[in-house]
Amino acid sequence: MTERLLHRRALLAGALALAVTPALAPSLARAAATSAKIMVGDRELELSVFRPAKPKGVIVFSHGAGGSAETYAALLEAWSQAGFLVVAPLHVDSLKHPRKSEYTLQSAFPVRIADVGAAAGWAASAAPGLPLAYAGHSYGSLMSLMRGGALESMIPARDPKAKAVLCFSSPGSIQGLMGPATFQTLNVPTLMLTGERDVVPGMAPDWRAHLRAFEESPAGEKYAWIGKSVDHGLAHHPENPAFPQALALSVTFLKAEVLGDAEAKTALAAQSSTAAAEFRRR
Repeated sequence: MTERLLHRRALLAGALALAVTPALAPSLARAAATSAKIMVGDRELELSVFRPAKPKGVIVFSHGAGGSAETYAALLEAWSQAGFLVVAPLHVDSLKHPRKSEYTLQSAFPVRIADVGAAAGWAASAAPGLPLAYAGHSYGSLMSLMRGGALESMIPARDPKAKAVLCFSSPGSIQGLMGPATFQTLNVPTLMLTGERDVVPGMAPDWRAHLRAFEESPAGEKYAWIGKSVDHGLAHHPENPAFPQALALSVTFLKAEVLGDAEAKTALAAQSSTAAAEFRRR
């Protein structure tokens, strides 16, 4: 009973904090994707699916508050072209969700967790036996971090099949949810992409807050890319001059850590800072 109560309190605390996360503006970039619909309890969940001809791995992607898969089409299509089956659930807080008015960001928080788990289950049926990674942006990055083991003592959402976690930004530090041990159980390879302008009012007044998962998780295969002129919206703005570099690194990381690609491992080991971005590893 105590454990269940703590779990509910953690969900509520996280949802209340995330309620101040601004909705994402749509991007002009679009790419073709198929749609699948599954039932999660009594809810219908729509999945956007980017499927390569011969998938080698799977990425479950969770969008930011107010977003949708098409908002990140340039990113997700590139991952698909790199050999990944990309599955992106349409969360109930999306501006495109037909039942958005029935949910607040508070009530959407546990629903999002269920969505990501259901998307992973669908992917396991659609592409059985393939290695799996979780990725997300902002609010969605929190979902992905939990699947990699973060917050495990409060919210048991870890997926033991997760090979890696990739995050564009993060919600920052959430009072009542993120304590000193939050990321100590994040023990899978992790890449955090952020920037020196990645400020979220009320959540991350200092861009360095986005580095907590990188800095506080167990060392080993943890990476951070910090764009010098990058703000919170890089993942859905392919027109940003820093986007190609961030995208290339994300593909290298995914191929290296999820597929075990030898060439990608060599490239990731050789990755260093550039004039446009600082690169760190632990």
